[in-house]
Amino acid sequence: MTSTSHMKAATISNYGPPEVLAIRDVPIPWPQANKVLVRVHAAAINPKDTFIRKGRFKRFTGRHFPLMTGFDFSGEVAAVGPGVMDTTVGESIYGMLDGWQGGACAEFAAVGTGHFFKKPEGLSFDEAAALPLVSLTALQALCNCGGIGSGMQVCINGASGGVGSMAVQIAKIMGAGITAVSSRQNHDFLKGLGADHCIDYRHGDIALGHPFDIFFDVFGNRPFRSVKPILSHRGVWVSTVIQPHVFLSVVLTRFFSRRKAKLVVVKSVRDDLEQVRRWVAAGLLRPIIHDVFPLEKIREAHVQQETKHTRGKIVIHIG
Repeated sequence: MTSTSHMKAATISNYGPPEVLAIRDVPIPWPQANKVLVRVHAAAINPKDTFIRKGRFKRFTGRHFPLMTGFDFSGEVAAVGPGVMDTTVGESIYGMLDGWQGGACAEFAAVGTGHFFKKPEGLSFDEAAALPLVSLTALQALCNCGGIGSGMQVCINGASGGVGSMAVQIAKIMGAGITAVSSRQNHDFLKGLGADHCIDYRHGDIALGHPFDIFFDVFGNRPFRSVKPILSHRGVWVSTVIQPHVFLSVVLTRFFSRRKAKLVVVKSVRDDLEQVRRWVAAGLLRPIIHDVFPLEKIREAHVQQETKHTRGKIVIHIG
């Protein structure tokens, strides 16, 4: 353990551009009941981090600054709080912080026992940190919302990003036929992950080919009304976007349509982390990393994330 009571952490000084991010000395969050203290070796950046930084979810994050940032993590257990029974100091783990307060982009993080699992064997800490939020989002969208099964036809819009690249792999594991929508330069990459067909989002016509049992709109630019005609008789459109038009589609199709609109709001679920670990161990799922930045370059990492042209994940190496 550290000999001091403080640590280095990426923080948000106010809502705004990447320049509001700064590395500060903050108190170590010593674990309370049913939590462990993790010495974080790596974290990862997600669109959620940039949205919070810009103030899109200020009703949840509040106005008390500085705010912590980061949700994905991998590292080693440094201490355990009261009530923790099945985790030991020194154990290598990975997981995801729930909620809106963040804290993974730091030297230490306090994590509830339901929000981590043993790190997949054979992966580095950087690779493990690239998995939790995106793999759980894809798993929960396709399985919990979409009810995916063997032989189904699945379209993944925004397939080359963090969530999309996981969704292609998980849909392949589940035995589905996969149409991936991305820029043409990513088509070979996506076919290597398991996509059966690829469509260039700039020029291709998604309506060509099979009606889709699941349309997973990862990118967030294909509203339900535009996708409904290409869904199968009981097809499901799944969105990751928290917007009024998505909520409206979800409510209306709950009662008045065989074709359903659903919103996936990812949750850190221990059983899902365990499932992802099994898939990794079996060689069926692998993390996709676009680039790795040190903690001191958190601003540059956010800039890259906001280009919306990231293949896989941006990882923050902490040590």
